[in-house]
Amino acid sequence: MQQSNNSNSGGGPNDLEFVTTVDSSIQQNVPLPPPPGTNNVLSNMINSAQQQQQQSTAAPASSTSISSPPQSSYQPSALPSALQFNQSSHPTACLFHILFKGAAFLLYTLGSKLMEDIMVTVLCILFLAADFWVVKNITGRLLVGLRWWNKVDPVTGNTSWIFESASPTAPGMETQSTNNFDSKFFWGILYITPVLWAISFLTAILWLQFQCFVTLGTALVLSASNVYGYYKCSADQRDKWNVWMNKGAEMGMGVMM
Repeated sequence: MQQSNNSNSGGGPNDLEFVTTVDSSIQQNVPLPPPPGTNNVLSNMINSAQQQQQQSTAAPASSTSISSPPQSSYQPSALPSALQFNQSSHPTACLFHILFKGAAFLLYTLGSKLMEDIMVTVLCILFLAADFWVVKNITGRLLVGLRWWNKVDPVTGNTSWIFESASPTAPGMETQSTNNFDSKFFWGILYITPVLWAISFLTAILWLQFQCFVTLGTALVLSASNVYGYYKCSADQRDKWNVWMNKGAEMGMGVMM
């Protein structure tokens, strides 16, 4: 705005004259520049926080359409993996088939370092007696369908030995053939037990450990009794034993010739 002041020669108060003009160079609706000192890093942080908030509000809607994976029904066994006997039809019987044998053998080999010899002998005999009863009355019947026992005639006093084999229709023997794993496990442990005790007996003789003879003699008698009883029960084992004996005789003859 420009103001011009022209004074006349008269010099009165109404002698002032105003002239108004418009400056067309001024622009309107122009965005304001950011105020000085604005932190660009802070503004970026605010924008990223707003974007994350928007994404979090949209996430639950999309996640509801995703089905959760089915839960597995597998329950691990309480036994260690080496003692689970997954291929056996009677895993508990397999466990007890070696439990008392292993306890007696470990106690015989390591017990003298922990206790007196008399305590080792007594505990070993108890374990051996328990193993003899379990194998004779339980594990043989469950794993291979065999049982042997004896009875005494009250009149004459004669002892009769009875060797039994379960028929395919007997309770607990619904199938004609027993479990292959159970059969191999039973016979393998049954045969190897007297062999280990015999080796221990020979070792005791060489080292003149006379205090071990009672334990080793009991172990040999009881384990060999179970071997003989179940050998008499099983016709299949008798056939296999005859085959082994024939092969051994042929090999011996071949070596001699």
